[in-house]
Amino acid sequence: MQTILTSFSTKYGLTRAEILTEIEFVFSAILSQWYRLEVMVFFRDNLQLEAVIYNKAIGVTEQVLVDISKMMGINILKKHLESNLAKAALLKQVTRYKSYEKELLWGQITKCDREHNLYVETEIIPGEQVVAICPLNRIGLHERNTRSFVVGQRRAFHLRQVEPVLLNETPRLKIVVDRVSKTLVETLLMSHLGPDRGRARIRCIKRYVGHKSLVLTTKRLPKGVIIAVDRELKERVEVKFVKTLP
Repeated sequence: MQTILTSFSTKYGLTRAEILTEIEFVFSAILSQWYRLEVMVFFRDNLQLEAVIYNKAIGVTEQVLVDISKMMGINILKKHLESNLAKAALLKQVTRYKSYEKELLWGQITKCDREHNLYVETEIIPGEQVVAICPLNRIGLHERNTRSFVVGQRRAFHLRQVEPVLLNETPRLKIVVDRVSKTLVETLLMSHLGPDRGRARIRCIKRYVGHKSLVLTTKRLPKGVIIAVDRELKERVEVKFVKTLP
């Protein structure tokens, strides 16, 4: 059992406790369906898997032990278990990445499909490489079909959405990024401020993608910061200093 737990932990990136919980849940659910009675499956302290059928008869609950090792259909149980472990691993990954939604991502364009959606190789968490999709309608008209958005180019994106999806019955991570969000203007300005970002509050109150963005800030921004964002977004960034944001 130790070898199996280690194998699952390596394959799915789950802790030992998470794997044990999934095994108990899946086996209990499937056996309850098969026997049409409540079946509880749990691990003993020595990691011996035990299944007990609870059958209420004449007001008395009877308990019957099931020898899982001698059961027919054990491969079906394993198939259901692997499916649930994959889903649990995906949900764990989604939960970790969800907190990074609306943040700035830099990524390299690796593919453009028939619908002209872009696929971007990036890292939401340092060291964890993922592929995100930037739909065509999330790219400004002024940037579509330009040399700045061909395979191999590295661009800034707004992390719009992280969610789990099923692709041919297989759980997959879907990451959506865009180039049209007002938040992208804000996070780009913040990123170029460096150590001073903590002293500034920035809000993009209006964005006309490909033309100009109207920005309010509580700290005067260096001209170089504004120019850098102008060049990345290929639109004019107008910044107004205010004491407090509305």
